[in-house]
Amino acid sequence: MKTFRFNVVTPEKRILSADVEMVQLNLPDGQYVLLADHEPVTAALDWGLVTYRTDTGETHELLCGEGFAEMRPDRAVIFTDQCMDADVLDRAEEKIELEKMRAHIRFEESFVEHHANAAYLARAITKKRRRRRL
Repeated sequence: MKTFRFNVVTPEKRILSADVEMVQLNLPDGQYVLLADHEPVTAALDWGLVTYRTDTGETHELLCGEGFAEMRPDRAVIFTDQCMDADVLDRAEEKIELEKMRAHIRFEESFVEHHANAAYLARAITKKRRRRRL
């Protein structure tokens, strides 16, 4: 399949520059698929996933903010305010969930320990009171 150059640019840096077979964009009026030799178009870009397939057949996803896309027969460029690799986002979310689980386990352990100590103190106080009565 024919390829074309695909660039993703934010105000800070160029996020991606690759030869791709296909790009799927989110436009305000729906999804749009780009292939090589596409007619020249400039369109507003809506936030969401941008999916692209490289010349090796690998599919990747980017999470992009609003911006605009310029398409030519031999290239496509996305200008956006922010963009992140969706795989990195998944790993970041997994890391956050793992930390939440660890915090929950620590809380439960401290909760059980606290109640165990409270039960121990209650038994000790009860024993002390019994001794006073005798």
